[in-house]
Amino acid sequence: MGRPMTGRRDLTAPLNLIQSELNRFFEEYWNPARIGPAAASAPVDVEPTAWSPAIDIFETPQEIVVFAELPGVEPTSIDLSLTGNVLSLRGVKVAEPNESDGPVRERRFGAFHRQLTLSEQVNFDAAQAEARHGVLKIRLPKKEAAIPRTIPVQVIGNP
Repeated sequence: MGRPMTGRRDLTAPLNLIQSELNRFFEEYWNPARIGPAAASAPVDVEPTAWSPAIDIFETPQEIVVFAELPGVEPTSIDLSLTGNVLSLRGVKVAEPNESDGPVRERRFGAFHRQLTLSEQVNFDAAQAEARHGVLKIRLPKKEAAIPRTIPVQVIGNP
């Protein structure tokens, strides 16, 4: 038989969470998500943050689409900016006063920041962002010259 059940919770869970977040932080700092052939250096403005939103990136011939999970964040409080070819996503998730004193606290609050280095092929003037159900969707259309095209081959004469 196994060990008898006790009323104690597993104390290694918070430590595992901290370890995975530290690993993710160092991985993102030294190898930030890069889209396209950009060859930029590591982030230049690392500042202390409470958490970093999870992202998904999809690329099509016409655009790059970034999804960022931001549950509980007011869309109007999100600062989305482009400096050179670096897309920065930052803001603050505020806890309600009665949400900060519980014995178990696993949800994340406080400042967040995430950077992505983009290729120069993005038409930054046509970028759009929308928030729905705690997910931010950023659409980054590619420049017209970067969209792949096929070139028809003409047959001249008979071989």
